[in-house]
Amino acid sequence: MKEKCRALLRYPLLVLFFAFLLLYSIADSTVNDRKESELENRTLAQKPTMTVRNLLATEENQKFSYLYEQYINDQFLGRDAWISLKSRAESLLLKVENNGVVYGDDGTMYQKFFTLQEAATSGLQIEANIGALSAFAARHPGLATVMIVPSADMVETDLLPAGAPFVEEGPWMDELADALGQNARFLDLTGTLRAHADEYLFYRTDHHWTTLGAYYGYLAYAEAAGKTPVSLDGLDAGGSEEFFGTLYSKSKLFNVQADQLTYYPALDAEMTILQLVDPASRQQIEDAHAAGTLSEAEYEKLADRTVNLYETDKLAVRDKYAMFLYGNNGFCRIAGTGKGKVMVVKDSYANCFIPFLLGNYAQIDVVDLRYLRDATVDSLIEREGYDDLLVLYNFQSFSSDTNLVLLNSGASN
Repeated sequence: MKEKCRALLRYPLLVLFFAFLLLYSIADSTVNDRKESELENRTLAQKPTMTVRNLLATEENQKFSYLYEQYINDQFLGRDAWISLKSRAESLLLKVENNGVVYGDDGTMYQKFFTLQEAATSGLQIEANIGALSAFAARHPGLATVMIVPSADMVETDLLPAGAPFVEEGPWMDELADALGQNARFLDLTGTLRAHADEYLFYRTDHHWTTLGAYYGYLAYAEAAGKTPVSLDGLDAGGSEEFFGTLYSKSKLFNVQADQLTYYPALDAEMTILQLVDPASRQQIEDAHAAGTLSEAEYEKLADRTVNLYETDKLAVRDKYAMFLYGNNGFCRIAGTGKGKVMVVKDSYANCFIPFLLGNYAQIDVVDLRYLRDATVDSLIEREGYDDLLVLYNFQSFSSDTNLVLLNSGASN
């Protein structure tokens, strides 16, 4: 035994390597799995349960092996520190990509977007989404305006690394315009934003557009909808100069430059988050709470909540973009100072856009299909009698969102 130990000691690096693997594996197995990553601002994969369904699954993203790989990738010990180390190492090697983030000039970052997502059944998800939106617009002809915001890589073309094969979004924009036909106004903002490409339209460290980018989108919408746009002249701005977004969280670029996040306090207003959209359901909850048959904890989960469009407390936390529209909620209602009603069906790109609508409408209802409960979009349209409907998505989220089929939920054929 002593001779074997002496033989091993001739290879100290090998001994240290295996000792590290052993100790790391033991430590990793004792650490509780995290539910969320504050750094990356997302929910982390949890340990999957092996079932007959995921063992026999044919779709790659439903297989047990795939689910377990996602779990391992999200839950290994010291994940944030390893991402930082990987970023530094790849920067030394002059690589322009790390953890799904592509580095451009002047400190810019771009979400790696080289291929379109496959649908759960067949074909591309974007094709299914175009079909869903086309069917929805055909049921409500003349009501909707569809605004698709191009990705930053389609606007800031001069800052991209040479040869980066980003998805060309133009042909898909054309296909969507053709599918909508005369049933809806279609706004492709690519040309609008390219006309201001030298301005601060997209965050360097985040996948969203800036408040200025959203304002140019709002001007295009106001013109199309026949509305008088609000002017930014004379409006004081607030915000933070220490914003580090989701792309930084993924890449942990060591020499990153902070972004500036801006909002306009004069455009603030109260907003009601409706947990249950149907009035009868809400009344049942109120009656049950008054009768004492619903606990306070249960009531808090279901009761409406009144907040501000700008939650400035979020400027003190990592996810500063969540200050807009109180993050993402299924259904919100805002009282404006204009006339008429509008519904906005949206992804998170609309969160900094919506305050600009305050002066144009008396009622602004906001729907996020990912979290909408107790109602369908058609039932809301029938009940509220909206004057306008705005569907606002970024191209990347539009191309991959699996919830857009809910636009047609409950619709009669």
